Amino acid sequence: MAYPGAMQDVRTCTELGVPSRVPAFPLCISYDNFHFGITHERWRNDPQTMLELAKRAVADFDYDVYMLHPDDLIEYERTGIAIKFEKHLPPAVRTYLPATEATLSALSIPADLSTSGRMAAHLEGLAAIKEHFGDSICLAGRIAAPFSTLTLILGIEATLMLMLENPGLLKRYMEFFLEYNDVVAAAQLQAGAHAIWLGDCVGTSHFISPQQYRDHAAESAQAASGRIRERGGIVFYHGNEKSIPHLKIMAELGFNAINIGEGVEIGQVKREIGGRVCLMGNLDTINDLQPKAPQEVEQAVREILEAAKPGGGYIFCTGEGVPDNTPVENVRAMMGAIKKYGGY
Repeated sequence: MAYPGAMQDVRTCTELGVPSRVPAFPLCISYDNFHFGITHERWRNDPQTMLELAKRAVADFDYDVYMLHPDDLIEYERTGIAIKFEKHLPPAVRTYLPATEATLSALSIPADLSTSGRMAAHLEGLAAIKEHFGDSICLAGRIAAPFSTLTLILGIEATLMLMLENPGLLKRYMEFFLEYNDVVAAAQLQAGAHAIWLGDCVGTSHFISPQQYRDHAAESAQAASGRIRERGGIVFYHGNEKSIPHLKIMAELGFNAINIGEGVEIGQVKREIGGRVCLMGNLDTINDLQPKAPQEVEQAVREILEAAKPGGGYIFCTGEGVPDNTPVENVRAMMGAIKKYGGY
C-alpha cells in the first residue's frame, strides 16, 4: 500500500517542493496484468476487474501513483478508425482515417462518454478505484496530446506529411482534438482521477526537431495541460524524451511534471530544467530492470534517486513500461530501493 502522505508528497513535488519521500510511479500497467494472470481483454472491458487489479497491484507492490490506462484508443473508437482487438495485447489501429478536409468535417465531439463502449467502462473503473482508495494514492487517467492524437487517427506518416505540406489543416485537426480530448479528460477527472497522463510520444525528438516541436506540437500540448490544471488536475507529460533542447521547450509549457526518457543522465536534466518543472523518470526497463539481478536493479534505482531527488521536485518513474517478463524479484527490488533511498 502507498505510504501515508503519498498524495500530498506528489503535490509537493509538482510544486517543486521537498516531499517526505520520493513518490513511486513505475509504469507497470501491462506487467500487472501479466503478473496477476488477468487478460487484457477482460481488464479493458470490465470495471470490476480494473478495481480488482488496482487493489492487488497497489497492495502487493506499494505504488504511490496508480494509472488506469487500458490503451490509447478507447476514446477514438467512435471516430471511424478500424481497430484490431486481441486477448492478451492492447488494441491496435487496423485502418487509419484519410488525412483530408472531408475527414475532419465528418468528425464530431462526443456529447456523453459514460453511456456506452469501453470509455464508459473506463470511467466506471476510475470511479470504483477512487471510491476504494480515496486520496491514499494518486489516481491518474490518461489522454493523448493533440499532435500525437493525430498519429492515432491518421497514422504517423500522414501526420508528419501534414506538418510539412499542409500545416493549416494540421492545426485545424489539433484544434478539434484539443476540444475532443478535453471532454475525455474532464470526464476522467469528474470520475475521480487526481491526475491526467498526457501522452505525446510522437511530439518528440524521436520524430521531430526542437523547432518543429515548438511550431507544431507545443502550443496544443500547453493548451491541453492548461485545461486539465484549470479543473484541478495534475498533468504528467510523457514522450519518453531524452533530448535536452526538446526538454527545455517542454519546461516552458506549464506541465506539472515531465517524465524523462531513457538514455539521458537525469542529473543533467535536473541541472538544466529542474528549477522550472518537476521531473519524473527515468529507469531503463529494458537494460537496467528486466535483465539484471535484483542487487543491480537496486543500485540503478539508487543512482537515479541520488541524482534527481536533491532539492525535491522529483517523482520516481520508469522511462517506459515494465516488460511483462520482468522477474518479480526485480520489481520488488525497484520498489524496495525507493523506500530505502527515497527519503529526505
